[in-house]
Formats: sequence, C-alpha cells, structure tokens
Amino acid sequence: MSDTADTNYRWAWHLLDGLAAAGLAEVVVSPGSRSTPLALAALRHPGLTTHVVVDERSAAFYALGLVKATRKPAALVATSGSAAANWFPAVVEADMARLPLILLSADRPPELQDCGANQTMDQHALFGNHVRAFHGLPPAEKDTGWLPALAARVVAVSEGPLPGPVHLNMPFREPLVPATVPAPTAGPAPPERLASTRSPTAPALEVLERILSSGPGAIVCGPDDLGDDFRAAVLPLAQRLNVPLLADVLSGLRFDPRAGEGVLGHPDQVARTAPPSGWVLRFGGLPVSRAMGDWLDRCRGRPQIVVTDHARPADPSGTAIHVLSADAALLCRRLTAPAAPAGWLDGFLVRDRAADEAASRLCAEYPPFEGSLVRALMRALPGGTPVFLGNSLAVRSAEWFAGRVPGGFRMFGNRGVSGIDGNLSTAFGIAAALGPAVAVVGDLAFLHDLNALALSRFAPLVTVVLDNGGGGIFDHLAQAELPEFEAGWLAPQALDAAAAARAFGLPCHRAADVGDAVDAVLAGLTTARAGLVHLPIRRGHSLAQIRAFHAACLEGE
Repeated sequence: MSDTADTNYRWAWHLLDGLAAAGLAEVVVSPGSRSTPLALAALRHPGLTTHVVVDERSAAFYALGLVKATRKPAALVATSGSAAANWFPAVVEADMARLPLILLSADRPPELQDCGANQTMDQHALFGNHVRAFHGLPPAEKDTGWLPALAARVVAVSEGPLPGPVHLNMPFREPLVPATVPAPTAGPAPPERLASTRSPTAPALEVLERILSSGPGAIVCGPDDLGDDFRAAVLPLAQRLNVPLLADVLSGLRFDPRAGEGVLGHPDQVARTAPPSGWVLRFGGLPVSRAMGDWLDRCRGRPQIVVTDHARPADPSGTAIHVLSADAALLCRRLTAPAAPAGWLDGFLVRDRAADEAASRLCAEYPPFEGSLVRALMRALPGGTPVFLGNSLAVRSAEWFAGRVPGGFRMFGNRGVSGIDGNLSTAFGIAAALGPAVAVVGDLAFLHDLNALALSRFAPLVTVVLDNGGGGIFDHLAQAELPEFEAGWLAPQALDAAAAARAFGLPCHRAADVGDAVDAVLAGLTTARAGLVHLPIRRGHSLAQIRAFHAACLEGE
C-alpha cells in the first residue's frame, strides 16, 4: 500500500469524521480524481449520507435544498480546477440566504501550482467575501489529531451567529487510491457544543412594550422560514395585539392551520393602499414585495423594530428605528402589550377580502395563467406538501394570488439573490430530504437548470413548468416598452419540455387547463417518483389578468 495514498485517506476520513461528529449528515459529491480521498471517506463513513451528482453547479444547489429542508449543514466535495468554480452561484445564494454550506475542494499540491500543471488553478479564497471563513489546509500528513477540532469550528461558524458557507481547500499528492481501504483509528472527540438561547433583556422588553402600547401597529414577516416554534408564537401574538400580520408567501405563515383572518392572504395588494402604521414589528428579513417595501417606507419615522438572531439585519431602506438581537419566538411569548382598537384591523381586512374576491374571480376565467395555476394548486395539494416556488414570476404569482390556505405547506424558494439558476436542483434536494414535493417554475428557470432532471433518480419531485414563452416577468417592467424587448429581455426559447423530460426518462403531461394541470400534479405525487407537468400560457392574457387584478384591488379601496 502506498504510504501517501494511506495518509491521504486517513486525513480525509478524520476530517469528515469530525464534521459528522459536529452534526454534519449529508455530503454531495461530484466525481473527480483529485478528490478521491474525500469522496471515498464520505462513501465509506457510516454516519454520512452521500449523494453523487455529476454537475457541480447542480450539486451545489441540490445541497442547498438539503440544507433548507433539514435545517442542518451539508457538505460539497469536488475535484481540482474549474469544478469548484461551478459552485459559485450557490455559494452566493447560501451567503445571502444565510445557509450553512461546507465546501470541501480538492487541490493540486504546492509543487504543481504556478507551473502550467494540468487542471490546476489558484483556488485560494476562491469565493472571496461570500464565505464566513476560508481554510487553506496543507497537503495530507500523518498528524490528524487537530482535524476534529477544526471540523467542529467549521460547523459552528457555518451555523452562526451569521450562518453561511465555509470553504476548506485541500491539496492531495498522488497516488490517491490506497491498495486497500484502511480502517482509520478513532480521533479525539470534538468539543461539546452547549445549547443556548438569546432571551430579550428586560430593558429591551420595556422599550418594546412602550412602543407597542402607544397605538395600533402591524407585524411584518419576510421570506425567511423561522420554524414552527416561531409560527406558534407570532400567530397568537398578532391575535392578542389585534393587529394585521403581513407575511411574505415564503414565510409559510399564510398556510399555517392556526392562522386567523388577521394573517392577510394578499398583503402586497393591501399594502398598496393601507394607511401608515403607528409601529411595525418586523421578523424574518424584508418581504420581497415592492409594495410592502413602499408601505414600510411610508411608515418611515414611526417606530419600526427589526428582530434578528444574526449580524445582518434586513433594512436596506433604513426605516428601522430599533434593531433587537433576540430569539424571535421567545420575544413573541414575552410581549404583553394591550390590543389595538377593533377598527384598526378591520380596515386591513376589508382590503384583504376585496383582493381575495378579485383573485378568485380572475383566476376562474379561461385560459390559464400563472396566478390561476398557483391559486388552484395551493387549494388542492395534500396538507404538509413541500412546495418550491421558482424565480421570478412563479413566486410573485403566489405572492399575489395564492391567498391564505390552511394547508400546513412548507414553502421554499431561493430568494437570497433571487436568481433563476439552480431552482430545480434546490427543489430536488428538498424532495430528497422531505419526500414527495412540488416545484413551480417558469420556462426559462426550467431551461437554465435542465441538468437537474438527472437528479430525478434521487427524489420524488413533481415539477410544474409555467411556459409563457420567455421572461414574462419583464412584461411588468419598463423594459417592455423598448423596441429590442423581445430579443433582449423576453428571449423566447425553442424548448420542447416533453422531449427534455423523455431524455431523462421522465413522464411529462401537457396540461390543457388549470384543472388538468392540478390533477396531473396530484397523480404524480401519489406515484412517489419525479415527473413533469407542462402548462402553456398566453403571455398577453397573463399580463392582462395580473393588471386587472391590481386595478381591481385599487378600485376596491
């Protein structure tokens, strides 16, 4: 047995063993040569589940899906050269969405750097400031005693106080494959991490209670899913205070069975005409809705409190008066301010009911459009179904038209940087972790991540492709008035969704209308395998329906 190959393998084993001991359970490996010690150690480790994904870009987004679903770190393994560079879009998403992703890139040893060696590039600090930490490790050596402690630090840093990706770059010398796979000896145990909570202090509670007691206000929740404990605390808080709760569709609050009518089903539409609030209590980041952002700006100068458990408060417009570092669920349970007058909430509810009536009426019309599909789907899915909403028009359509449904759905999306890259790969990772899931994406997001269909063997994901013939989101922006709009922004593609599905061995159903599409989704979920539902949409009709919806909501004011 080669001593070098043996050393490489033991080194990789003790690093991964330390990561597993610190809480890592999922590793996504893309095949390569230089990464052999890491891949082999992951595949042989009894405490790790290893997923093999050929395309590194897709692998990285797939890992993000695992992280979103399990709320635990996942690791990526790739070989040297350009392989790890394909992680970059997912690394940026993990950075901005605060997701713990551990990046294990293999590299050539120092003697092969800067000398024209094949498949060799500078991988030092490859992801710049988009990682919480970078560790350039030395070539594998016999002393592995310090690796478990490093692994524990890596997991801890990835999980907070500002969660995000951590990059380890590891050079390996050849040979890479041991003649036999040795049984590594147990390394030292990593330090034990003790659980702690961030309870709001008495002075902070006093300030907050005084603000909330000063008059009627509102609670705003962004796209971050803060978990069931938070939902179980913030929903009764909104009821006790008798204030509206304006929640981004990805927060999951609109679909919680415990949500009362104060949880608005159409906060984007309500925010367009609602009066400024006396105070605003904000959780879970900033809502993606521009109308809700504009409403928060109209509330400028009035007390706005951003509650966060990390070091990157979401306040791009600078409207917050206070930033409170505390556990959101604990804070909600500690607040005891009196209820607002009944008439305050009633004004929001009148607007919300008018928006829901308009959505129901317009979505019942033929032909189908994005809003009618999303609205019908959210009312038909089995309770608790994981749902991934793609960027850009799919998630906005859900924001506008889905309404409030007590389905208990787990909602997902990639809103860290809101890209259309990797949407399907992320959704497949979610389905791999949670079971049968649904993804709703546009035709360009589908085309952008076509390689993700190779992941269908791992996960039961039913994908709905809303095919509006290109970048339909731009119809709603000023670019639509340019003479170069179709060529430069709409960018229609000659995409045959059924042929693409067949190439990956997947069934594809071309739906005639919304009811047909929903039936196909429900049938696909029962088979517990991946499949595609293709719904053609007339772009002009879609634009007209969405504009009519917004106009009806303004007229109902």
